[in-house]
Amino acid sequence: MAILRLQNPLLRYAWGAADFIPDLLGQKSDSDHPVAEMWIGAHAQAPSLVNGKDGKIPLDVFISRDPKAALGQAAQLYNGKLPFLMKVLAAERPLSIQAHPSKLQAEKGFARENRLGLALDSPLRNYRDDNHKPELICALTPFRALCGFRDHREIAANFRVAGLSGFFRTINALEQSPAQSELRGFLLELLNLPEPDRKDVFTTLFDAQDRMAALPAEIVRICRDLATHFPGDIGILAPLFLNIHKLRPGEALYLGPGVLHSYVEGAGIEIMANSDNVLRGGLTPKHVDVAELVNILDFSTAPRVKILPMSDSSDSVVYPCPAREFSLRCLDWIQRCETVWETENRPLLIISVAGRFSLQDKVTEVTLKKGDSVFVPANTGKIKIAGRGKLWQASVPADQS
Repeated sequence: MAILRLQNPLLRYAWGAADFIPDLLGQKSDSDHPVAEMWIGAHAQAPSLVNGKDGKIPLDVFISRDPKAALGQAAQLYNGKLPFLMKVLAAERPLSIQAHPSKLQAEKGFARENRLGLALDSPLRNYRDDNHKPELICALTPFRALCGFRDHREIAANFRVAGLSGFFRTINALEQSPAQSELRGFLLELLNLPEPDRKDVFTTLFDAQDRMAALPAEIVRICRDLATHFPGDIGILAPLFLNIHKLRPGEALYLGPGVLHSYVEGAGIEIMANSDNVLRGGLTPKHVDVAELVNILDFSTAPRVKILPMSDSSDSVVYPCPAREFSLRCLDWIQRCETVWETENRPLLIISVAGRFSLQDKVTEVTLKKGDSVFVPANTGKIKIAGRGKLWQASVPADQS
């Protein structure tokens, strides 16, 4: 097999950015239809297209015709399907508060909803497949995210400073005990707070300027931003109990199973296991199942540490993370250079986000300008890369045999 140029689907959501992805692709922006994501991969919901003998075909169809040649050692991970999905994500507004299940939780939840007869496209579904969805987000622009629970004492202190502790009977227990059961009880109470009480909470939070001034400025800023976009949503309080992460370009966060999070704003390269399992807790008009979300959450309060790139050669860096389904690599050349990458019997997805490159295998040469991407089948072997700019490469870790 040879290098295949990709045509990638664009997904338009209200939280997307009008300019970032269109600028990447050299297209005209449309503020009325912001582009939130560009999917690069073989997800059945929105696969990339490649040129086949009969015209353009979905990448998942192409892979299914010869999984061993296309995926190599990765074929075993997802039963002959590409195990990862890469995205360019551009958020101008906050995304929903959400988490993803573990593999075992996904298997049980998917089977349970199948027994209940829920259609795969039912809005009431929590589980659309039986796989987990670990993911890594790497910033392309300054990026802000809410991710993982704050320390229990810090949460209690934030609610007391904001004048909100009287609305939540679980605050006293949370303040006194680091037990995950206390944090679980607090979150259940918060997410199930009755509508009249929510109105009083927001009035208390936003109408007392002295209280707002006593909170960290970044918490206040994000709370106000969330209230603008999601008035009346209990997720407005998320910055009081979730850690705030500010990523500079090139920095990343890894989100394992059960980590409650929300991307607030910014653009990045996202890579994840090829699953569609998302359980939401707020900041969304979509289905929210509080009981099931709380059931799959990780209530540990250790702060999530940024992932910094590590050099793996003279020409590229990698982002270390524990996922078996994916790995992420970046090549950034200020001046024109040349190198050789070896597929090592692994599939590669490659996108250029700056500059111009030539990729050459035994039989094919492809030119990549800004926004272009390719799929490199596992059995391609060596590819020669020449040019200047920045490339991102998604694959699987090398030890999948």
